[in-house]
Amino acid sequence: MESTRYEMLANRLAELIRGGTFAPGDRMPSVRQSSHEHRVSISTVMEAYRRLEDTGLIEARPRSGYYVKAPVLSEARIPTTAAHARKPIHIERASLFEAVMDTVADPRVVPFAAAAPDDSIIPKAKLASISNALFRKHGGAALRYTLPPGRRELRVAVSKRLLGAGIKASPDEILTTHGATEALLLALRATTKRGDLVAVEAPTYFGILHLLRDLGLRAIEIPVSPHAGFVVEALETALKKHRVAACVVQPNFHNPIGGLMPVEAKQRLAALSERHGFAIVEDDVYGELGHDGIRHPSISLYGGHVIHIGAISKTLAPGLRVGWIVPGPHFAEIKRLKSIQCPWNATLSELMVAEFLEAGGYDRHLRRIRQLYAVQCARMRQAVVSSFPDTCRVNQPLGGFVLWIEMPAAFDAEDFAVRAMAENVSLVPGPVFSASGGLRNCFRLSCGFAFGERTLDAVALLGKLAAR
Repeated sequence: MESTRYEMLANRLAELIRGGTFAPGDRMPSVRQSSHEHRVSISTVMEAYRRLEDTGLIEARPRSGYYVKAPVLSEARIPTTAAHARKPIHIERASLFEAVMDTVADPRVVPFAAAAPDDSIIPKAKLASISNALFRKHGGAALRYTLPPGRRELRVAVSKRLLGAGIKASPDEILTTHGATEALLLALRATTKRGDLVAVEAPTYFGILHLLRDLGLRAIEIPVSPHAGFVVEALETALKKHRVAACVVQPNFHNPIGGLMPVEAKQRLAALSERHGFAIVEDDVYGELGHDGIRHPSISLYGGHVIHIGAISKTLAPGLRVGWIVPGPHFAEIKRLKSIQCPWNATLSELMVAEFLEAGGYDRHLRRIRQLYAVQCARMRQAVVSSFPDTCRVNQPLGGFVLWIEMPAAFDAEDFAVRAMAENVSLVPGPVFSASGGLRNCFRLSCGFAFGERTLDAVALLGKLAAR
């Protein structure tokens, strides 16, 4: 009789999931709540949930509960590994980039272009409380400049956080920065000279390409797989013909692909770094945003000449402009460059972040936003699949909050972005993420802002534009 009950409950819940009562990414009622609502024992609910897990409808997340899984698309609906230029490239300015970014702050525009947390996600009340407490404690000193290497309180807190990624860096081995972009600039300035060749992902975060261009560096594109991130084999091939000074990589929850480099790939990349003598610039700003809650290791755990970069722009509050860099043997040079380039950090921001990391419930905050981003990515992805032509492909990010859309080869993403902006919807076209100006049939959508009817309407509108 008991087995009949759990089968009946599992079938009923499966109907509710397929009917849309529980959407992809939604948290299922707790075991105790389901026991009360359906008037069955806790053991019956547990068996029903296990049955739903076995059929792939839900998944358990540690210390969080059960969640509805997003439908698994066939491989034909997943983006392909990007085509890439195999020769060194002098990067040119992306003409559409400034126009797209100009729309981000316009409240009339649906901000699919902005890879940043929504205002509702930022823990404003807690940060305000911390700020008030810091003013009471430090007075006007909280508004002074902070010189490199940065407030020790923050460097201590970051040192503790980095242990989760396998990085054993003392506070004296860490420098704080104005966000991750300054850290990237410092890393490139310390490891390259004008005209050097840098390995970059295809696609990659566009800010990296802007830095390479302004520093007079050339790029060699390395493709990124939606499943396994950076394709190390392609770098091995490039190294047979070219000398690379540095390699910039996002190993954990890549922007914009969302992929995750497996341990074996990280080990191979670290070995290549040691063999060929190039620096690995590890951009890990999405590293703590895995949808499953797992903190994946830094490449530096496996050796190599790694400069690790992190920030709170995606996890806490981008406007605080707080990042950090673990320069390894380049510490003295990067500190010197920082002292020349922009020596004054914001004391209040650094103190606020240090306090939040140490005593503000950062892990609890991360658990909340990981679940939220997983839900929003799943819902947005489902909306894209439902609204766009069957020829579109969309990634299944394992972390972070961006989607990468691939359309047929003849699709013009830049023209599509212009048409979308005319309808007050912003997005970032693929060529902005490419050193060679490729990826013209691709674009990125951010799932970082609050999901609702406005989001669904905007996706439906984009689907109609794409169908034309």
